[in-house]
Amino acid sequence: MTRTPLRSVGAPLCAAAMLAVATTAAAPAASAADIAAYPSPSMEGLPYSGAVRAGGVVYVGGVLGNVRGKKELVPGGVEAEARQAFAYVKEMLETAGSALDRTVKCVVLLSDIDDFPKMNAVYTEVFPKAPPTRSTIIVPEIPLGAAIEVECNALAGD
Repeated sequence: MTRTPLRSVGAPLCAAAMLAVATTAAAPAASAADIAAYPSPSMEGLPYSGAVRAGGVVYVGGVLGNVRGKKELVPGGVEAEARQAFAYVKEMLETAGSALDRTVKCVVLLSDIDDFPKMNAVYTEVFPKAPPTRSTIIVPEIPLGAAIEVECNALAGD
């Protein structure tokens, strides 16, 4: 009997699904009154919140390294895109009452495994001490043809 191999997209989707379940299970309970949504500073009119504060956690959704207000990536490749994406993450965390040094988990999507060392170098710049845990998932495509997309979760400030 011949076994059919899994499609390459299955592993990233499975990993993402497991991550979503793990993140949801670990999140503290929050009532509707404890939830606040904040728009993304990168672009107006997106059909989702850039960040959500729920109870004691701030969730920053998928962030690209685009030029502010434009559906255009910053020039310079994965390193420039990563720096811009993390600048938006920092801005959203601060708007929602948190900070980079309170970040506990990030997920990085890369469109090319060869960009892993460059992404790691930028991650080290952003989180020089006690870096948060991170998952890196290689995906076939990211919106706008981006090299990287980032999401982070952080503890909310008091």
